[in-house]
Amino acid sequence: MDPLRSLKGRIGEAFVESILRRAGYKVSRIGRESQVQQMLRTGISEFLPDFLIWKQVDRAGGDASLNRVLSVEVKYRYDIPDFLQRYGGEFLLDVAEQWPELYVILVTDNPEPTRSCFQAIDLRGYRPDAPLTTADLHDLPVLDIYRSTVEEYEGLVKQVFALLGRPARSPELAQKPRAKMSGETSPIRLTAIPAFWP
Repeated sequence: MDPLRSLKGRIGEAFVESILRRAGYKVSRIGRESQVQQMLRTGISEFLPDFLIWKQVDRAGGDASLNRVLSVEVKYRYDIPDFLQRYGGEFLLDVAEQWPELYVILVTDNPEPTRSCFQAIDLRGYRPDAPLTTADLHDLPVLDIYRSTVEEYEGLVKQVFALLGRPARSPELAQKPRAKMSGETSPIRLTAIPAFWP
């Protein structure tokens, strides 16, 4: 796997985790990197979502608190429409049966015009015969995430990922050229120092 894409994926996961926490969710990592992977495996598939999230649900007149638990998978993709067309259906077929309440959040630094850097697929409405579509994360009422929160993190995605995408300068370009190679020192010019200099 491309190390830059992998790095962007991990950063995307961190951004999504932070958005979910800001929205009032408790978040627990359960994906490949987690120690609880073997405990939660539900079938023969190796897939486990990145996060389990839960938030208390308001119940009128009820004494006991009730939490809604959802699963979330996060993926970085530079070109979301291309990913959906080429691989999306195959990926979702593998996971939809075992994780029917899974939300797949796609993070991109190259969204289509008017679209968010954070887009989601809600598996509750997934049909293999229907074209795959995403909703901007703040447009999913069930997750109750404010648009202003998502926009704040969109700015971070664009700034951080732009820095990661810049080519590194070679060490030769970073060094200043030497005036003389023979070991002689250049004469030092003294300039007048202002009287107020400490």
